[in-house]
Amino acid sequence: MVEQKTILVTACGSSIGLEVLRSLHQSQAPIRVVGTEVSWWGKQIAQPYCQTVEVIPRGDSPEYLTALNSVIDKYNAELVFVNTEPELEALVEHRDAFQVELSCPGKFGLQACLSKQVLHDRLAGYNLTAGTVVVNDRQDLQQALDTLGSPVWLRCAEGPRGRGSIVVEHVDDGVFWMDYWRRRDAADDVWLAHEYLPGRNLNWTSIWKQGELVAAACGERLKYFLSQVAVSGVTGNVSHCRLVDSSAVTPIASQAVRLADPHPHGIYAVDLREDSQGNARVTEINGRQAFRPLLYTQGGINFSDLFLQSMLFEDTVAAEPATVTIGLEMVRGMDFEPLFRQPATGEQL
Repeated sequence: MVEQKTILVTACGSSIGLEVLRSLHQSQAPIRVVGTEVSWWGKQIAQPYCQTVEVIPRGDSPEYLTALNSVIDKYNAELVFVNTEPELEALVEHRDAFQVELSCPGKFGLQACLSKQVLHDRLAGYNLTAGTVVVNDRQDLQQALDTLGSPVWLRCAEGPRGRGSIVVEHVDDGVFWMDYWRRRDAADDVWLAHEYLPGRNLNWTSIWKQGELVAAACGERLKYFLSQVAVSGVTGNVSHCRLVDSSAVTPIASQAVRLADPHPHGIYAVDLREDSQGNARVTEINGRQAFRPLLYTQGGINFSDLFLQSMLFEDTVAAEPATVTIGLEMVRGMDFEPLFRQPATGEQL
C-alpha cells in the first residue's frame, strides 16, 4: 500500500488556491490536504476541500515565514503549493533552504518570475520578448515612444495582476501615471515600456522536474472582471477564457523558461501576447499557477495532480502527453460556480 502524503495549499480560499484545491479533489493519489488562509472567510470557503485550514499572517507580514514553516512541521507536509505573489516574495531569499517540495522554482528561477526586469535581461538577445525599454523619467519615455512606436505598454517591473499597466500614446500621460503611482505607493518603482502587442493574450502552464519538461498546455484570456473600470483593461482576474493549441507556443515558452532558469524544477506559467503578425512574445513568467487551474483540469490536464504525482509518487518523469480538450471555455462569475462549455458541440460540463 502506498503511504498517504500530506499536501499543503497556501492561500487556499483565494481565486487560484480554491481551484488548486478543487483540482486536487479530483486526484486519485493517496493524499490528505491541509490549507493556510489569512481570513476566517477564506478558511470557510476552503474548508470543504481540506482536512483542516490554519489561519496565518499574510505573505507580506514579517511573521509569515515562521508561521508557514510551523504549519509544514505541524502536519509533516511533504509538498506545498504556494499560490500568491506576496508569499513568493517572502520566501524567495529562503527558497533553497526548504526541505519539502515547493511548487515554485528555486531561488534563481524565482527571481526572474518576480521581476520582469530580471526576466527581460535573461531573455535579451533571443527574440522572445517585445521590444522593451527601462523608463525612469520623461526623456526615457519619449525615447521609448520614438524607438518602439506609439502606443507603448507601460507597467511596473514588479507586482502581479498587471500592476501599473496602461497603454500610453502621449508622453505627458505616461509621466503623470508614473508620478501618480510613485506618490500613491511611496515607492520608486522601476518602470518598463514595451512594444504594444495587440494579439491574443495567452498563458502556457508547465511542470518541470530536474530540468525536464513533464507537461504543458496553453490557454487564452478572453475577458477580465471589471475590465471596463481599469485604465489598461487588464485586472488580472479572468472572467472568460478557453484552451487553445499549444504546439506553436511550446517551443517559445519552453526556451524562455530554460533561459530564465537553467535547471527548471517546479511550476512555470508563462504569459505571452501576440504581435500584429501573430508571433507570440513572452511578457512574464509566474512561479505558480497563474491562469485558471480548473479550466486545465476540466480540459484534461490536471496540473495540481500531475505535479504531486511527479514529485512524490513517480521515480521517472512522465512521458505520456496529456490529451487536452482544445476550445473548452470557462466562464466565471462573482455570484455563481464556474461554467464550462465546448463550443464545437455546445455541450456543457
